[in-house]
Amino acid sequence: MSADRRAARVLAMQALCQWDVQKDQSAAALEDFLGHAEAEPVASSYARELISGFWNQKEGIDARLSAASPKWDLERMSSVERNVLRVAVVEMLGGAAPPRVALDEAIEIAKEYGGADSPRFVNGVLDHIYRQMTAEAGRTA
Repeated sequence: MSADRRAARVLAMQALCQWDVQKDQSAAALEDFLGHAEAEPVASSYARELISGFWNQKEGIDARLSAASPKWDLERMSSVERNVLRVAVVEMLGGAAPPRVALDEAIEIAKEYGGADSPRFVNGVLDHIYRQMTAEAGRTA
């Protein structure tokens, strides 16, 4: 199951990166992308959930990312970093995975697909968001 989840996170990140370039966020474009990805059905299904979760909460997620990275405008971030972060925040907010799991998975994906500083950047932003979420819930991190 965890391999399917990892594959789904990567697919979701890649689909959002493709949207950054092509500006086509239609369901047909997503299905075309997933069809060419040759992923397991479970991974494709979860990727769809993550992408849908992002589009349903885009403004709130991007606002959290902007607040957690005040020195980096979202548009200045690399597409990989921005979309790894978006997918992780969807999971953190949605409860589909424990927040620390979503954070750790995002760091691993950033290591594989991002630049040399991507894992540290992703960790810093997501840790800030995690602490904020726990404070909002009245817990300590």
